[in-house]
Amino acid sequence: MEGNGTTETSNSSAPCGNNLCEIANYIWMIISPIIFVFGMVGGILIVMVFIRMKFWGTPLMVFLFVLTMTDMIILCVGLIRLWILETWGFDIRSLSDSVCKLLHFLVYFSMQFSSWILVCVTVERFIKCNYIAYKSIVTVKKSVIAVCILFSVLGCLNSHYFWTHGFVTNNNVSICNVTPGYETFDDWYIKIDLFVLCVVPFCIMLSLDLVIMRSLKTARTFRRSSVAAPQMYTRTKKVDQRLTKMLVFTNSYFLISTLPVSILFILTIYLDSNAEDMNAIFTFCGSIVYTLQYSNYAVNCIFYTIFDKKIRQHIRRLLRAAKPRFGQHGSQYSLSSCSTRMSQSFSTVSSNVSIRSISESVRLQQNT
Repeated sequence: MEGNGTTETSNSSAPCGNNLCEIANYIWMIISPIIFVFGMVGGILIVMVFIRMKFWGTPLMVFLFVLTMTDMIILCVGLIRLWILETWGFDIRSLSDSVCKLLHFLVYFSMQFSSWILVCVTVERFIKCNYIAYKSIVTVKKSVIAVCILFSVLGCLNSHYFWTHGFVTNNNVSICNVTPGYETFDDWYIKIDLFVLCVVPFCIMLSLDLVIMRSLKTARTFRRSSVAAPQMYTRTKKVDQRLTKMLVFTNSYFLISTLPVSILFILTIYLDSNAEDMNAIFTFCGSIVYTLQYSNYAVNCIFYTIFDKKIRQHIRRLLRAAKPRFGQHGSQYSLSSCSTRMSQSFSTVSSNVSIRSISESVRLQQNT
């Protein structure tokens, strides 16, 4: 088992061979590739849409682009490793000491970075809903600076993995684990990670979402009394409802998918996970909460883009452009368009010829 990617059951706990462990293994083998394929395909599609929409032009698009790229990295360095480990029993971290250190760093850093990018998105929308001078407060340059600050702070916070983790020799076998002497520090950092990854970001997003929903309710009441056309009021009401539902659902799913992982990993510190029955329970619960957590990174960008009409239009265009155009309807269209163009050219030539003949006859009459 791993808490955001720390240690495995096979390395630190008693072996597990009962039915719960078999079920956990099947959960990893079946659900993990589904989550990975869905997250990567959706992420690549949305990245292509953001590039077509020139994401560097708006602060929100900058945050969403970084969020999408970060979530794809999480799926590659975290979910794929666990799937390979549970399916073939091979741990990518065992390739070398450098890979062990790097993957520990990347998993923790990328998950925390994704959480705080969500905070940036919520802050951006909070400012947009409550301040008239939004364009002067939130700019693309300030958004890039905020991303760089988060990248630097979280990178420094998780840089200790390059010396607190590595290859540890146990019974003449080298495994990727905590370096001797840093066990207590690692236990404390797991609690810190709980707050950095989940508790603090969720509290900020929940507080701002409540203010946003109140602002939307106030604006909706104002439009009801000021907008004369009922169709305009209905349209704006639907937009507000979609935005409110999206904010509540996204942050709720973030908490539901992230909090159980950190709680479970803290429980493994205080409970005896070396007992076979307890280890089986932890392994089964871990397979559920970890797949739930990674599903958040697979659908994260979908929640923030599915309610945007422009993004949906670009996705439809990409899907239409990807369809083959060698069917019968395409050939009929090309033939009809060619025949239409030929008929238009013939009519233009005939009209030019007729006009020329009339002008010559008029000229002859004038000469006579």
